[in-house]
Amino acid sequence: MHEHRKGLNRTLFWLYAGNGRWPSFFRWSMLVFDIITIAIFLVHPLVSWHQLNTDVHIGWVVIDVVVATVIGLDFFARLYIERYKVRFFLRPTNWADMIVFLTLVLPVLAQNFSFLRVFRIVRLVRAFEYLDHKTPVARWLHINSFVVSKVVNLSVFIFLVTALVYVTQAGRHSDIHSYLDALYFTIGTLTTVGLGDITLPDTLGRWITIGIMVLGVTLFLQLIRAIAVGDKVHHNCPACRLPLHDQDAAHCKRCGANLFPEGETPPARR
Repeated sequence: MHEHRKGLNRTLFWLYAGNGRWPSFFRWSMLVFDIITIAIFLVHPLVSWHQLNTDVHIGWVVIDVVVATVIGLDFFARLYIERYKVRFFLRPTNWADMIVFLTLVLPVLAQNFSFLRVFRIVRLVRAFEYLDHKTPVARWLHINSFVVSKVVNLSVFIFLVTALVYVTQAGRHSDIHSYLDALYFTIGTLTTVGLGDITLPDTLGRWITIGIMVLGVTLFLQLIRAIAVGDKVHHNCPACRLPLHDQDAAHCKRCGANLFPEGETPPARR
């Protein structure tokens, strides 16, 4: 594949997918950047460019510009080296990057949608791709990628809904004054142990509450299921297509067929 790439395309492809000290350093740097930006967006979900009356707000504007620049350069670099452009735009992580980028560079139009920046957290789904698979951390992420993806899905949902509650209820609801109040309500509703001290009585609030209970509980149950089957081997039975089996299984527990016909090598055991 390298022989078909030249110049800048070849260099960028080497950094994103190659081997060696500099590609490893580059990918680790991008991973650290992702984690830092996710932390920033969770700590400060509503950054307004219209409140530049203090040095603190100016500082947040500078952070927005820096983050938007890096995200934009990373996005266009990956698009540039992608051989199949249509496939690039079918990946959820790339759509998440576009949404976050727009909320950063269009503060006038996207101010009320700045809570969508928490979509940056879906980048953690790709975290193990940045790392050398020979390292212990990368091996753990690769083996537990099914569980990690469920954790990320639930986290995205929690912080996205929390920001939505804060945007729609702060200033209108007497009990929601901060992001922490919105998070407290979201977690209480999601776990179905809400104490009833904070409720959303209006129509929009009720729809949000219904969404938290239905979608949130579903994602939570998926996480529990992923943890329960996390130590299973993902290998389709050649007879009945059952996808999950014990790590030391040689025959399908449903139909009894040989999971690894002659000539097929079982996956490496942990």
